[in-house]
Amino acid sequence: MTWFAPPRHPSSPDARGALVRVLSADRGRTAGAGVYLSGRRLLTCAHVINAALGLRSLSPHNPGKITLDVSFPVRSASELHPARLVAWIPPRSPQFGPVADGSLEWDGDLAVLELDAEPPPPVGPVRWLEMEHGQRVRAWYGGGQPFSYADARVGAYDGRICYLDGQLSGAAVDEGYSGGPLWSVTDEAVVGLVMGRITAPDGALSAQHTVRRSWGLGWQSVLWELARVGAAPDGRRNGARERPTATLAEAESVRDMMVGPLHGLLGDPRARADHATVLAAQLALRAPADGSAPTVEELAGLLSTTERALPTLTESLAAKVADDPRGRAELDRLLALGRLTEAARLLSVAEHRALTGKLEHLTQDDPGLLPRAATAALPYVDLPRSLQAARLAPSAVPAVVHELEGWSGDGSPVPEETPRLPALLRVVEYVAAGTSGELARQALREWSGRVAARLGIHASALQERRGDADRWSRRAAPTGVRLLVELDRYAKDPADHYRCSVWRLRPDGSPARVASESDRPRDGREIARLIREVAGGAEGAEDGVALVAVSVPPDALELALDEWDGAGTDEYIPAPLGEDFHLVLRCPRIRRRSRTGPADLRRRWNARHHSDILLADHRIGGRAGLIGLLKTTHRDTARVLVQGSSEHRGELLPVCLVMGVPVVLWDRASPGPAGGGRLDALAPHGPVDELPERVRHFRVRAYADQAVSARPALVWEDAGMPLPDELQLADPSEGTERTG
Repeated sequence: MTWFAPPRHPSSPDARGALVRVLSADRGRTAGAGVYLSGRRLLTCAHVINAALGLRSLSPHNPGKITLDVSFPVRSASELHPARLVAWIPPRSPQFGPVADGSLEWDGDLAVLELDAEPPPPVGPVRWLEMEHGQRVRAWYGGGQPFSYADARVGAYDGRICYLDGQLSGAAVDEGYSGGPLWSVTDEAVVGLVMGRITAPDGALSAQHTVRRSWGLGWQSVLWELARVGAAPDGRRNGARERPTATLAEAESVRDMMVGPLHGLLGDPRARADHATVLAAQLALRAPADGSAPTVEELAGLLSTTERALPTLTESLAAKVADDPRGRAELDRLLALGRLTEAARLLSVAEHRALTGKLEHLTQDDPGLLPRAATAALPYVDLPRSLQAARLAPSAVPAVVHELEGWSGDGSPVPEETPRLPALLRVVEYVAAGTSGELARQALREWSGRVAARLGIHASALQERRGDADRWSRRAAPTGVRLLVELDRYAKDPADHYRCSVWRLRPDGSPARVASESDRPRDGREIARLIREVAGGAEGAEDGVALVAVSVPPDALELALDEWDGAGTDEYIPAPLGEDFHLVLRCPRIRRRSRTGPADLRRRWNARHHSDILLADHRIGGRAGLIGLLKTTHRDTARVLVQGSSEHRGELLPVCLVMGVPVVLWDRASPGPAGGGRLDALAPHGPVDELPERVRHFRVRAYADQAVSARPALVWEDAGMPLPDELQLADPSEGTERTG
């Protein structure tokens, strides 16, 4: 027994909390068992997949992109979850050939399944340990019935497969057990997987016959097989992640290097015992109550392999070395070593708990805050998929924090060679700046200040990033009403008539449907009147000029909808949409044809303040020339001014949209190359965020002056604004605000 012992869980005393039932394709029977690894991934045997599909049990052929239903007996045998096959390790003979029917043992035979989402509580990961000869293990039938347990002892293990000798009383390992976990009762951990049974021959038994002998793969063998195909998972200890197997050697090296600074910091056994006892409690481990201390080597082993152990220890050590430069140097050395092992993570247990709680609460109130803040804080990196959406569910916060923890610090200079501010802390500062609650802002900033101090980050570095976040918040704060409009038409609809839906964006960025006129086609005047009524009746209508972002079909990009006049017959002054609103265009159907998804759009949008405008006229070399420029010297260009005839524009506009250019300006009334310069009055090269307002001013003058024939059209794709097909999460109660 080591000094740091795993906890006892009265509510989940064994591996059944991670047991998986794999159903046959027709859902009529249990094909076998499996075990939950972590995240969304499950592990079972390849021959269980074959059995579920009705194939030959030991067939080596990959069944491809198949989906099976699984359930978690600890939760409900009838609650089914689809799981996709994502890794296949076929059964094979020791000579790497096919396995003949009737074989008693074989290698490989593993499969990894992936769920659409992480499983619900109380399903959870288990602790994994290496298999050893003599361990007492327990297995369960895939259905998880409490009476189905089968006890055995590891009679032999050669580092490849293990032989399990079962008791003569109780259940025996049989069909439906394959793929399930082998639970070591003494170690309270999973040490391998059930693979098969060795059956006695037909006829009467003799003293030489094998009775109740089965076999399996030890955890060492499982990890080796998974690592060989790039599917090695994160190990788990007490629910905390460890280093992937492929880097265990690196973790051992880091462990050895940690011994030195630990001796300097905790060479006194009494101090080591005090800090280790606190650490064990934070990690939910058991510590001896006899006042003893772990060895420095054992403590280093825990820090290098157990998630959050290192930052949790340094959290208690930071106060001890606050006025001790030598101790602080040793602590910084320990933290630097931690950055070499993924298991350490960035945050302590308490820091992680506090941050996820705060962000989940803020996300509940403002689902768009964290994606907006992360996009602004990290403009030059590809954010995780969850942060690319316009809205984030509170349940996604832990996964987002976990991923951001692993990202390195920003590239801004720091004083005196102190550590750089980690990406996660930068995002937290932007979230704090972007929230409207003063108490929430103060709590987040106090949290980041404490973490920065523990990490040894210079106070001026944190203040500089905080200033960046404040400036972003002031610039990004929306003014006035923001409306999303979708225009569409059916083949039999009259010309110049469209079906229209309107959403209003709340202050938190979430959409509310306020009008749907898709039941019949409407002309431009009716649609303009509807938009005016919605914008005028919305909360905040008195604050600034409303932004109206209209999603149009590809053939409507040249539509003169800015001239649609919604004034009533009794109104004295005309009211074209382009005069009263920041009227901009979007074209989701073309955007979706991008191979890179939102990545290009987000990168270019974030670079809009410092990238140059690209003039796409007759000298650019047509479609091919524009593609080449946007892929090379203008990879971050956010603005393109298209000049030329309607045919020229029809060739280049789709290129801009597909390649993620968020701001595209052109004169839809331009006669051709000779029309260059007709839009100079609206200063296309000026401050980009003021461009919609300059376009509005230009339109007001153009509509009043017959000598001005230019008619500017502006595509404006704010990367943080949702598209119509992303608005299913709108509050149904808002649908009663019908105004037209």
